Amino acid sequence: MRIAICGIYGECSTFSLDVIRRDMFEVLRGDPLLEHYDWSGRLGAIVDDVEWVPLTRAHTGAGGQLDPDFYDEVFATVAAELREAGPVDGVYLDMHGALKVLGRGRAEERFVGMVREIVGDGAVLGMSMDPHGNFSEELASLVDVVAVYRHAPHIDRLETRDRAVTNLLEVIRRGVRPQRAWVRVPVLLPGERTSTVFEPATSIFGSLVPTMTELGLMDLGLWCGFPWADEDRNAAAVLATGDDAESLVVAAERVARAYWDARADFGITSPNSGTWDEGLDFALAEQPRPTYLSDAGDNVTAGGSGDITWALARTLERDDVCASGLRFLFAGLVDLPTLRAAMEAGTGGVLERAIGAVVDDRYAPAVRGTWTVEELIVGVYGEGVVGAVLRDGAISVSVQSHRQRFVGGTDPATPAFAMLGLAYTDVAPYDVVVVKNGYLFPNQRERSGSEFMAFTPGGTDLDFSRLVFEHVERPMFPLDDGFEPDLRPVLLPERGPVDGPLRAARP
Repeated sequence: MRIAICGIYGECSTFSLDVIRRDMFEVLRGDPLLEHYDWSGRLGAIVDDVEWVPLTRAHTGAGGQLDPDFYDEVFATVAAELREAGPVDGVYLDMHGALKVLGRGRAEERFVGMVREIVGDGAVLGMSMDPHGNFSEELASLVDVVAVYRHAPHIDRLETRDRAVTNLLEVIRRGVRPQRAWVRVPVLLPGERTSTVFEPATSIFGSLVPTMTELGLMDLGLWCGFPWADEDRNAAAVLATGDDAESLVVAAERVARAYWDARADFGITSPNSGTWDEGLDFALAEQPRPTYLSDAGDNVTAGGSGDITWALARTLERDDVCASGLRFLFAGLVDLPTLRAAMEAGTGGVLERAIGAVVDDRYAPAVRGTWTVEELIVGVYGEGVVGAVLRDGAISVSVQSHRQRFVGGTDPATPAFAMLGLAYTDVAPYDVVVVKNGYLFPNQRERSGSEFMAFTPGGTDLDFSRLVFEHVERPMFPLDDGFEPDLRPVLLPERGPVDGPLRAARP
């Protein structure tokens, strides 16, 4: 059988001033794309009869809205490749669900709709997604099988892709499409409240597989939605996939009801949280070190621009912090001009300049200082210098060329940290490490002595009262309360028989 592979993957905050452009994407096509998934090695004999047709897949992390020119480029490229490829039995789509093109809506629906139009109703479409994407009824109606991550942080990325492909192949081989029950849940919660490491998300997401087994389903997925992409499709959703309509409705409604009933129980997934000043007070108290402070309003893993200086500026205003003797590292400030200046000055050089606020100065301007270049950070993949550590008194700031979270190494015994894709930077000298993400990632938490998540302003503000939602369909919790939703699942229309070229060739 012939299976095409394509996709455009990204997570976009409409509250960020950042714009994601072509140079922030990894674009793979042809053999390199097929090697990226390694399904022959991972799935073995299941894919022995598959002729893969690797087209184009563009992938990026989180940021602001997407440059429409690049979206149009990928859209047109994949459309042309699909037409040139000829008939296929199915298509695997690698998508996120929170892609937002500047000035446009429903990016995934438009892209998948194009694929469906070209390959026809006879082909089977399978897709993998992130639960922080928005899974609309329109998108659900375009595809046949969908696999979504069941863990946050997403430790099951590979397994989810495998599940999407395995279910896709099963549908093609048996020649019968599954039925699907979809339900919208009017709840919009960020990942910082729905991490599966904490209750009630642990139990609710943990119930998906047992419910599938109990009711004999092919798949069962739960989406939280993406609150920082202000679109009318924003909401949580549930999709049950299988052959028995009654079981699908029972499963979808059960999960939707559990999520809705627990909506007020989803607290911040950190043992300590509050305002930035409360976070500084926490850090000044006697704590196991290092103390990790999350500058959650400028979370680069959820669409923050990564250059907001509000937390840094407020820290420098606090005389008690400056007099405390604590060493601070503000990790991962995006500032390419300052990085270039540091490279020119070299290690030990001194920069008299303002740093940060290159893209977003709405909350605080660039921070002036006399910065000594302590270290030039060399990329681990041969990129040359990709970051620099600057110091002014007790405050050090690592500046970098682009948005990337500050993460730990893979070896928990290593007392070093790294920015993903960068060389290791030792944090042993620092008492407090400020990171531009929300919840700590597992390798950060392993090395932290204590932690605090701060509600700071920015494109990923956890205080929704400071954000202006214009397009979200209301009522929506937590923007609204005191209403009862309609959680009756919708049985999506059946598309008809599977009649791709493999089945058509059978006697």
